[in-house]
Amino acid sequence: MTYWPRPRAAGVAVLNSWGAYDLGAVREDLAHIAGLGCTWVHLDLRWAEVQPGQTRISTAVLHGLERGLEAVHAAGLQAHVGLMAGTLTGMLQMPSWMVGYRNPQEALQARRLPPPPLLLADQSYRHEPARDFYTDPDLRTATRYLLRECIGNFASHPAIQVWQLGAGLGRVRRANSHLAAGHWWSDLVEQARSLGAKRICGVLDGSDLMRTDSLRPAQIARSGAEVALAVAPSPPPHVARPWEIGYPTLLHAVVAALLRAEGDTTPIRIMDLGLATEVGGQAGWVSSHAYGHETYTFLADQERQAGFLEAALRALWLAGAGGVELAGYADLPASLWGAAPADRALPVRSWGLSSADGREKVAAAVVRRFAHAERGTPNGPPSMPVDPERYWRDPRAALLAIIADWIEAREA
Repeated sequence: MTYWPRPRAAGVAVLNSWGAYDLGAVREDLAHIAGLGCTWVHLDLRWAEVQPGQTRISTAVLHGLERGLEAVHAAGLQAHVGLMAGTLTGMLQMPSWMVGYRNPQEALQARRLPPPPLLLADQSYRHEPARDFYTDPDLRTATRYLLRECIGNFASHPAIQVWQLGAGLGRVRRANSHLAAGHWWSDLVEQARSLGAKRICGVLDGSDLMRTDSLRPAQIARSGAEVALAVAPSPPPHVARPWEIGYPTLLHAVVAALLRAEGDTTPIRIMDLGLATEVGGQAGWVSSHAYGHETYTFLADQERQAGFLEAALRALWLAGAGGVELAGYADLPASLWGAAPADRALPVRSWGLSSADGREKVAAAVVRRFAHAERGTPNGPPSMPVDPERYWRDPRAALLAIIADWIEAREA
């Protein structure tokens, strides 16, 4: 379950702050999450908040994380702690010191090009690119400092199960090649391990599976890290029917096939599984933002959300997924809709299993029932003949062809 701590009051500029939150409300929420049958929560430290400068770490955020982990442990849960994420539920995000042009000449040259996607830098939106964190020596030194201060201080905490590194950064800035991305990733894993991290996780999404320059599942697996797959229906690729389970189950099958072809059968963890519900009088297809671009998103009724989760949880379990992380715990009150990313990414407002007033949605009973059900033995991922060499030659065409074949088979 992805969990954002409740702020102390309305009027915050950006959500998901571990530097200032309502600890009593967090304890109540975590007890409720444990009561649903969940076993872990995903706590993500916003990069701009925890590292406000290249050589500065926020002690308020670290103290807040410590209190949060104590609450997680007291609730009988475990934590997956995320660092260096490039996305915040549908929005691109980076610290401001990692954003911008290196010199005036680069800024002038950029005027001839389309503006970069909208990005949340600290507490404001900017049409400027992220700097090259893959190869820039100063930025790599800064990221190592972040790992040292966070993992170095918390690696032995009993509540922490996994450290999740760099989720969504491929959407923020593309590497020069998949080899460059792999080298950058291996360095991160090596640093994290040297600081005491026992389990490390790398995250992919549909966008990564469509690019030749992205970090690949096999690169994550070869580093000894776990592979996670984010399945929120945000383009690319376009998801025509987000209320159906085809997208998360098909992506899982593709990644499992790519790994299996290279001799790896380790289960894949699923992230960001969810379907937002109608909110503020809006339902069906509505205008929204996703990763810096205007788009449309689908808001379902509660019954459809529940049906989606029930079918997806069962299908992914049968396919041998190594756990499922739901997109959100609770809806946001209207007083927080003006805070980023809820001001632009509408699904953030209503991902949850509980309404903003605390009442459980229909889907909460589905999750509770699934968590306590006797399920036997999963079947494992479906057989899908995928040749990794051929796939990565033109991954966009390969994935779209797989999706088209699946749609044709479904409609037949």
